Amino acid sequence: MIAVSKMVQNGLLVLLVGVSIVVAEHTKPFLCVTQMQINSTEAALKSALFCGTSYNPRYRPVKYQQDRLAMYIGAEVINVERVQKDDSKVEITLELLMQWYDAFLHWNKRTSNNIETINVSEHNLWTPTFAAKSFHKSPRVQSTKQCSRIKCHLSYDGEVIYTVLCTFVVDCYSEARYWAFETKICTLRIYSVEYDTNQLSLFHFQRRLSYPSYPLLPYKITSFQMATVNSTMSPEFRMDIVIERLIGSHLVVFLALIVAFSLMNLFSLWLRMDSNARSVTIAVGSVMQSLYLIILYWYGAVKMKPVLALAHLLLGTYLFGAVAFGWTYYARTQIHNRAGARCPPAVAQLIGLLRKSRPLRSFLSIGYLNESAKQGKLSNEWEDAQVDTEETQRRDEDAQAADTHSSSDGECVRVEWQEVVQPIDRVLFCAMLTAYLIMFAVYAF
Repeated sequence: MIAVSKMVQNGLLVLLVGVSIVVAEHTKPFLCVTQMQINSTEAALKSALFCGTSYNPRYRPVKYQQDRLAMYIGAEVINVERVQKDDSKVEITLELLMQWYDAFLHWNKRTSNNIETINVSEHNLWTPTFAAKSFHKSPRVQSTKQCSRIKCHLSYDGEVIYTVLCTFVVDCYSEARYWAFETKICTLRIYSVEYDTNQLSLFHFQRRLSYPSYPLLPYKITSFQMATVNSTMSPEFRMDIVIERLIGSHLVVFLALIVAFSLMNLFSLWLRMDSNARSVTIAVGSVMQSLYLIILYWYGAVKMKPVLALAHLLLGTYLFGAVAFGWTYYARTQIHNRAGARCPPAVAQLIGLLRKSRPLRSFLSIGYLNESAKQGKLSNEWEDAQVDTEETQRRDEDAQAADTHSSSDGECVRVEWQEVVQPIDRVLFCAMLTAYLIMFAVYAF
């Protein structure tokens, strides 16, 4: 019980401190008193301005009613927060700065102890009241009367600087620009419901359109523009705020899986052609990429548009995996098919051309990762190829047809598929690796 009572006391203390701070932030209204109760030059100045005069804070501070009051407005974004249970709305906290000239509130600073500026209450002088409305969807109208931390500064020449801190609920619409971010565009209308454009004209400060450079978690402001509109019946200005939120926590996982599938496609090319490990790796990879591709396209179309870019990237990796799968199936068929054990002359000529370069010959002759002693390594030189008895008989039967070919073509006829699958695997690996690097670089930038 003692602990609970202490907690209650501490809570009340914090509440009282907060209330005192809020009260201290508001300038108290000036109360007219007798000359005997005035104890300072500033109090005497306020008494001369607000007491015993015909000044009425309910009327526009212009000498003639047909005159138009010019007001300059600036804004600074203080904070952005997402509204719970509604991703299309955000709460934007703005500090609004307004400046105008009051035609009745001015004094001679030389006769007033050189006082140039005084703090006054919004209750003692004319201040504007605006309504705020989101540009999209919501019919809700919010008033600046609900704003806090109001400050008024009055200068000797009649200049009034009026600042308020307001929080508005704004409707936003999403725009997918970059795959790692969720971008929202929020437009807010602030307009006068009391005066028309013949009574009040709005202009904006060029230097008071600012927003913090540090991120306002979970959002970061990337653009803030404001424009005044005086052509309508009610003077208004609109603010376009572009914010973005990092959603890479979802997309990094998707991207990591795509990279894993790409590495699996490349890894399969380093397994021996006639081994079960290669067949299983390529088959499992193709099935998993097919299922994952369907999931990504569904997720991007239904929930998160930036995922569609990753789905397109996965489609490219899937196509390269299909190429590796097709090449493996075709080469295994040719190796086990005795009638077609010879490679096409064009393929043999290409491999022979590449092997004329010593660095390329060294790379093409690298063995497989699962090479075994029983299987033996594939031949690295064309002249070291061994021909068994069956192939010798077959070559004798085709000797008459082979005579019609040139000497280079004759060499190609004698090349077996087992001698070219390894170099083709190396060439295909280099081509796929280059394509992957280009693809990921394009999607990254």
